[in-house]
Amino acid sequence: MGHKLDQSFEKALAYIDTHIAVPLDIDSLASIAELPASHFQNLFYSLYRLSIEDYVELLKSLQAAHQLGFGEQISLEAIAINLGYNNEADFVGSFTHSIGQTPKSFRQAPDWNNFFTKQQPLKTFQSPQDGMFSADVEIVSMDALTLASVTHNGPEKTVPKTIERFIQWRKKYSVGPSVGRTFNLVHSLPQAQLYHMDIGVSLDEETRLRLASTGLIQEGVETKVIAEGRYAKLAVKTDEQHPHINTVLHAGVDYLYRIWLNEHPYSLRNSPLMFERLNIGGVAEPGVELQQSVDIFLPLQ
Repeated sequence: MGHKLDQSFEKALAYIDTHIAVPLDIDSLASIAELPASHFQNLFYSLYRLSIEDYVELLKSLQAAHQLGFGEQISLEAIAINLGYNNEADFVGSFTHSIGQTPKSFRQAPDWNNFFTKQQPLKTFQSPQDGMFSADVEIVSMDALTLASVTHNGPEKTVPKTIERFIQWRKKYSVGPSVGRTFNLVHSLPQAQLYHMDIGVSLDEETRLRLASTGLIQEGVETKVIAEGRYAKLAVKTDEQHPHINTVLHAGVDYLYRIWLNEHPYSLRNSPLMFERLNIGGVAEPGVELQQSVDIFLPLQ
C-alpha cells in the first residue's frame, strides 16, 4: 500500500543520502519535503518505523560497513570524520548499536546475513492493531485557547517527573481538572532521542488574571496558545483488551498519520499534534480500574 506522502519523503531521503555527514536539521528536511516541520518526525516514524535520528545513524553505519567489509584499509577515525561523527568513540557506539557488531569485529568477521537484513525496505504499511478503531474520525473546529504549561524535552522515562511537577503546580495554585482542560502538545513521538512535549491546562480569563502576578512566572510554567482552526479528532480509550493508555495513544496516532491521512483529502497544518486528557482526577469504584479517555487532535489546513 502506497502513501500520498511517499514522494515528499523521497525528496528528504535523497537529500540525506547526499549530505550524510551534515548535522541533522529537521526544519530543513521538512522544507525539502514540503511538509509541516511540526509533523515531520511523527510522520517519518509512522511511515518508516524508525525515528529520523535512527534512520540517519543506520544509513551511516551501512556506509561504514561497506568500507569495513570490502577490504578498504581505512582507519576508524577516518571513517568517523567522513561520516560526520564528533569522534571515533561516537562512531563505534553508533555502528555497534545499528549493526550489532563493533566496527573492528565487523571488519574481521562480518555477519552479512544481519547486514543485509538491515537493508530491507523500510516501509512496512501494516494496518493498526485490529479492531482498535471502530469510531469515525470527526472534523472539528477549535477556538484559540491559552494554556499554562511546562515543557518536557528529554528521555521518555523521565516524563512522569515532569508530569508530577506540573500536578504539584496545579494543586498549589488551584488549577485542578474542574478549572481547565488538560492538553499535551506533542512535538515529537517518544521514539525520538528526545521526547518533546508540552503539558498544559487551559485558562479562562479570570484564572489567567489570578495567576498573572505569581503562578505563571514561577517554577518553569509559561503560557502558550493553541491556535484556532480545524482538527481531525479521534477519541480513544482504554478497555480490558487494551488497558494501557500509551499503547492506545500510539496506535491512534499511527492510524491518523498512516491510514486516515492517506485516505482523505486533507493537508496538515504546522501546529503540533495534541492530546486532550478527558478524565483527569477521576476515581473508579473499589476493585475497578479507571478507564482512561483521550481525544487526539490532528491539525488540518
